[in-house]
Amino acid sequence: MATATAPVDGRELNVSVKPKTPKRKEEPHMTTNGDSTPSPHEDQAAPEPITNPTPTPEPAAPELPATPPPAPPARPEPPDPFDPASLRLGADYSEGLGVRKVITTVPNRKPNKSEWFQVRPGEEWRLQTAVLELEKGVERSTYLVAPSLWADLSGEITPALLLTCVNRANDLFIWRVKLPGSDGRSNTWTDSALQIAKAAETTWCRMVSDTTNGIYTHYVPTAELPDPKWPDLSFNEIIKLGFRGRMIDSLDHPILRELRGGA
Repeated sequence: MATATAPVDGRELNVSVKPKTPKRKEEPHMTTNGDSTPSPHEDQAAPEPITNPTPTPEPAAPELPATPPPAPPARPEPPDPFDPASLRLGADYSEGLGVRKVITTVPNRKPNKSEWFQVRPGEEWRLQTAVLELEKGVERSTYLVAPSLWADLSGEITPALLLTCVNRANDLFIWRVKLPGSDGRSNTWTDSALQIAKAAETTWCRMVSDTTNGIYTHYVPTAELPDPKWPDLSFNEIIKLGFRGRMIDSLDHPILRELRGGA
């Protein structure tokens, strides 16, 4: 606001003069003629504000497990090629070597006191017959006698039970057990042997002589042993192999002539 001085009656008065505000010059209004071109006075869309781009987050570091993974198992030691346990042959070594044992003879004997044996069960694996026994020193030989000669040799032959047996080494043998004679009298040796033979049908046995009491006694294993492996032979074949060359079928047999003192 400006101040002016005006004379009034010879005096000067200060008068405030308010300046005039200049009027705003109006812009001519422009209209559209049906087209889409806006007039110069049409409000323009405000430009979008420029914003800073969102920064790309850095990849997060992998999370570590709470506990470390277990250590890989230790590599086993290679087997020792010189380990005696792996080189030892078992009782059935012939099967592991791909071979089969060929049986050419079957001994006739009593079970040894140091061997484990079993008796094959079943009537088809035993024979009750008459035999002739000869002793020469410590050797004892058993002969089969043809039934046609039993009457003539009644004083020399002995009734016997022939049993099919096998030991832990798979050795086949025939066990001859004497039976009571025609008078029916038995003895403690025979009775105890028959009892052990019955037990040996189902378990391994070891038979020893008890000379003090005149009987046979036997032992059974405390550990479990594998079942016996019987050879693929019929009982007929076993008898043939066990008594080959020891069959008396004639009164003129050399063994009978020897018994009678003949040449």
